[in-house]
Amino acid sequence: MTAARERFLPPDIPAGRLTACLGLVSDTHLPDRCAALPPPLFEALRGVDLLLHAGDVGELGVLDDLSAVAPVIAVHGNDETEEAQRALPYGQLLAVAGRRLLLTHGHYPDRAEELASRRDDAWGPKLARRADLGRRAGAAIVVFGHTHIPMTYRDDDLLLVNPGAIASGNGRSRQLRRTVALLYLRDDGHAVAVHVDLAAPDRAYSPRVDWDAGFRAALDRVSASILSPELEAEVDRLAARVGALPPEQARPAWQAWNRAAHRCWSGEQAVLTPGDVLAEVRRDPELSPAVRAEFEAILGRHAG
Repeated sequence: MTAARERFLPPDIPAGRLTACLGLVSDTHLPDRCAALPPPLFEALRGVDLLLHAGDVGELGVLDDLSAVAPVIAVHGNDETEEAQRALPYGQLLAVAGRRLLLTHGHYPDRAEELASRRDDAWGPKLARRADLGRRAGAAIVVFGHTHIPMTYRDDDLLLVNPGAIASGNGRSRQLRRTVALLYLRDDGHAVAVHVDLAAPDRAYSPRVDWDAGFRAALDRVSASILSPELEAEVDRLAARVGALPPEQARPAWQAWNRAAHRCWSGEQAVLTPGDVLAEVRRDPELSPAVRAEFEAILGRHAG
């Protein structure tokens, strides 16, 4: 079978002028929101020279699994396990085929700044910030994740690439389109990114983003809610109440939520209900009485 690097080779990069083919992956969130890497991912990236993971890895074993394809370089994201946050850098500068490439998740390290940036739906500031990160490093290419939206954007001489995501961006949604990308580098430094939708890994996928329509419109094309109407009505109040608990209590609570949500992420069921969440909370002996009380107080009347 033809390796992916040959199958998706762009016409303006003849095989004789190809200096490197890099595989790009991001937002695997394993195992919190993804039980295992999907098998089509390995086929879609077969034959690349190097794999770059743009953050929100999850457990570091994800990188071990990916190394079956090629050596892996990774950065941490904003929603990581403690071990990944500790072991991986915020950004990594690489030099490949005479060009610099900046690998970053793309989030703000400061939580308050990150949340403030999400209130602006315009693409302009989001793209400009990532371009600025690249230019400050003297990079010609910036590979980032975080948005869960596959895209390629050229800002004058700078190429911005997001391979898309494997898992959902939060516990409330499902990733409708799971994508990776291959980055081809020509001997003169010219770079072309080719995306692959893992639902159809035998052909290239062309992500289309309407920059004028804003960020939310683009996200809605690749992500959808898994919440029932009853749970949708209560989730913000629940998040605020549980979020106010000490971290050692809140973390297991959201793990219980994720166990229920996995049935939606795996395709076993269409939506997540208050009853689904409470069933997980009630059967978990490790949760504190305070956590149980918060869930029961908010969701109990919907679950019976």
